[in-house]
Amino acid sequence: MNLINRKNFFITTLERSNKSKQKIFNRIESRVSKNNVCHPEFISGSALFNKMRFRIKFGMTNSFFFSLLRSGVVTFFLFFLISAYSFAQETPQYIYVFDNSGSMNGYYKQKTGNFKLFSKALIKNTVEQDSYLDIMLFSKNDVEKGIQSPNILFDGKSNELILDNIISNFKVSKGKQDAYGATDIIEALDKAISVIRKSTAVIFLVTDNINDVSGTGGTGESSYLNTLDFYKRLRNDGNIKKILMFPVPDKLVEDGSVSNGYVVYGIVYSKSDLKQSELERYDKLLRNSGIKQKAITLKPLDIGTVVLIPKVTQSKIAPAKLYFDGKTLRGFDFEEGEKIKETFSDLSLKSNLFPYIIKSAKLDVKLENFTSSDYSVKSMGTQSISPSTVSNVSPEGEVSGFTIVFNLPEISPKFSLKTIFKEDFTIGGNLLLEVSQVDIVLDENYMNNFKELFALNSVPEIFQPVLKDKKIYTTVPLELKMRYGPWRIILLIGLLVLIGLAIIFILYLMFRKRNITVLINENEEHTFSLNAFSSFPVITEFSPELGKIKISLFGKVFFVNSKFTSSPSRKILLTKNIPVNIYFEDDSGNKSYVAISYKDSVYTDKSSSAFENDDLH
Repeated sequence: MNLINRKNFFITTLERSNKSKQKIFNRIESRVSKNNVCHPEFISGSALFNKMRFRIKFGMTNSFFFSLLRSGVVTFFLFFLISAYSFAQETPQYIYVFDNSGSMNGYYKQKTGNFKLFSKALIKNTVEQDSYLDIMLFSKNDVEKGIQSPNILFDGKSNELILDNIISNFKVSKGKQDAYGATDIIEALDKAISVIRKSTAVIFLVTDNINDVSGTGGTGESSYLNTLDFYKRLRNDGNIKKILMFPVPDKLVEDGSVSNGYVVYGIVYSKSDLKQSELERYDKLLRNSGIKQKAITLKPLDIGTVVLIPKVTQSKIAPAKLYFDGKTLRGFDFEEGEKIKETFSDLSLKSNLFPYIIKSAKLDVKLENFTSSDYSVKSMGTQSISPSTVSNVSPEGEVSGFTIVFNLPEISPKFSLKTIFKEDFTIGGNLLLEVSQVDIVLDENYMNNFKELFALNSVPEIFQPVLKDKKIYTTVPLELKMRYGPWRIILLIGLLVLIGLAIIFILYLMFRKRNITVLINENEEHTFSLNAFSSFPVITEFSPELGKIKISLFGKVFFVNSKFTSSPSRKILLTKNIPVNIYFEDDSGNKSYVAISYKDSVYTDKSSSAFENDDLH
């Protein structure tokens, strides 16, 4: 495929993709306009829709962007970068699991009730474009009652989803003789995990938390004990990397029984370890579900739950000074070998441990991951934070007034050819906040508000973690640009001198002359000068041109046979004073030869210029 065809192919592909996106959003917009309702627990769906719509339409309406696509080369690299970014930011699989057991009957009987609107909004606000998703209802698989659980309502890609059709199939679980289904949250979780087809999945599990049955080998028939089994599973499963819990109060009186609401578990499941940056991305994704109630952080409690927030630098950014750009601590024009001591003030400490109060904790900072093939680290230096303790930090509270003193690492660049052609080199690592001896207590007032929602008589162990023996880690990326020392200039000058001398030496070898005398059949002599670009033709009275005498760049003498010899184009190295026979056929077809040898001489013939003009080529 040539460059023009490739360009047209990419433009056509992008235009088709944008047309399909426009159709999808038109379809969603028509549904939003048709229903024009939103669950009270959610933020405005139209604002979120417009934000998503703008992101897609930006790519369709920017004419300047498409003018750039006229260049085939730009198109190719743009397509490559978009593909690479999409791969790096792979969307997870989404799995929605809704409790439809008998205890949820009142919510399902409401034709236009809050629960169905809530479920619809939850899916619409969280699913990403072109992602895989599964939607299922669960109770308890029961052969005797004739109940099969879970009930799969959807399994496919988001652009195939028609939410109204899904919600219309939201029905309470019933078996033989209208027997309601029991609840087995662990069985539902296992089923959700079993349908994961990608490396990472986000599971939204919605239930009233009344766990009648505790999977296989539970501790008893008590709903309280079975719910504890579920919480124990959440804590001990190492592949469950993150859990946020959203209590949703929705009081409902049905046939004399009172339902207080339900909870949403936002679960991130992955068999591979997730970095802090990935956990933060999923945390944001879960919190952006639109649920108004604050999420309870269940897992993890030791990564990114107490974060250090440097103040974004507003004043003039100066050389050899640290500044924060909102994501990374940066600095430039630091000198190699210089001992750097920097003070960075106006830092805040924020707690994401909701709903926990930090009674006391010890703080420490250090640097980590300063490794590169471009430099070696002699020492990591020393860093300190002041004040080094905090106390009585409220849930999601923020404490300001912290200062960090940096004694930056001693760095030595490693020598390489690319080193001397660069003015500076980049040092990268992390500023690590270490929070230890953490004493936290649960905000009892908050928990008491929702204790009935959690189907608990007392607060379970998963809500009362002990962090005193653990450390909470949070990292802030740090990037410095350090100028090479004066040795680089000296080395660069020395290298240029060496290159110049090498060029002069090569030119000397190429143009230097060697004076030699050629003997033909020991009775005919020719004395001349040769360099690497000249040659002397060998012709006798009784033969055609037999070839040429040349010298190499390093002064060796050789003879190149002509086409009239028995070995055309053959190159023969000549040794001083040793004759070599060159064979040829004369005009009569008889084989004959000429003996050629050479010796060094001092060429002083006054007619040399005329001779060289006539004979040297």
